[in-house]
Amino acid sequence: MNPYEQLQLNKEVEAIAKQRIEIHKQRIKLSEELEQDFDNTELQNKIIELEEESQKLKKKSEGLQANY
Repeated sequence: MNPYEQLQLNKEVEAIAKQRIEIHKQRIKLSEELEQDFDNTELQNKIIELEEESQKLKKKSEGLQANY
């Protein structure tokens, strides 16, 4: 891989990492809200959706890195 390709890969992986960090922050906030209202299924479902999105991004990042 040439340096330009490596730079592009690094930028893409960094962007994915930033998205995952934001998702994690949202999950923490929702988890704190859920502690106050444990029976709130809407919050529970949103947390599950965020976790699934984070896992998809993780797999995408791993796939990008494995291809190079």
